[in-house]
Amino acid sequence: MTEDVVEKSEQANSKKMGWEAFVKQDVLNFMMTHNLQAITVDDGAGKKGVIKRTSKGDFSVQITSNEIL
Repeated sequence: MTEDVVEKSEQANSKKMGWEAFVKQDVLNFMMTHNLQAITVDDGAGKKGVIKRTSKGDFSVQITSNEIL
């Protein structure tokens, strides 16, 4: 039974890293390519990513998720 819990936890971590990588790479690249000031993405299942350009020209990235365990 503990192996099932560990396996589910590893799958959740893998999905979370996949979402974070998507936001920090693909979405950020899209935003930079199209010279956008801000962009918000939502997967409809509780994960949300927000990227905003700061006044200094840097990018602020916020990633949130709601998980049901």
